[in-house]
Amino acid sequence: MKKVVLIAVVAVMAVAFSNPVAAQQVRDQTKLTYDVLTSEWTNLIGGVLDLTDAEAKAFWPLYEEYGAKKGDLWNRRIDVIKIFLGSYSDMTPEMSRILLDQSFNLEKQMLELAMTYAEKFDDVLPPNKVTRLFQAENKLETTMMMEIAKDVPLAK
Repeated sequence: MKKVVLIAVVAVMAVAFSNPVAAQQVRDQTKLTYDVLTSEWTNLIGGVLDLTDAEAKAFWPLYEEYGAKKGDLWNRRIDVIKIFLGSYSDMTPEMSRILLDQSFNLEKQMLELAMTYAEKFDDVLPPNKVTRLFQAENKLETTMMMEIAKDVPLAK
């Protein structure tokens, strides 16, 4: 999951560089967010889940597998953001629609991945812990997306 956080931080930094006035402020916030999340992500998830030894043994390898697949989707999301920022000043209506469709497709794939792994996590954790896992993931990812959203302008 640290890979997902790192990818999100890279996206935030790319966005920050696209807006020089806010770049220093975002970089400081991003660095702090990155430092906290990368050093504490697993601890935060583990702490929220309060896993027994048997649960932890079954959960963590599956969670790492999930994180790797989710990281690949985050890479693609970052590519869409980079294309959007790189073509912002002269974006055609066609390109705008292509990027929107790609964003929708990525959101759909992320949801499908989460749903698939929720079933797999159900095999190793009680349902209340699976729910808690996805709630915690959502909160942490929302923190990163809020940083990105601050500096990604609305389409013209």
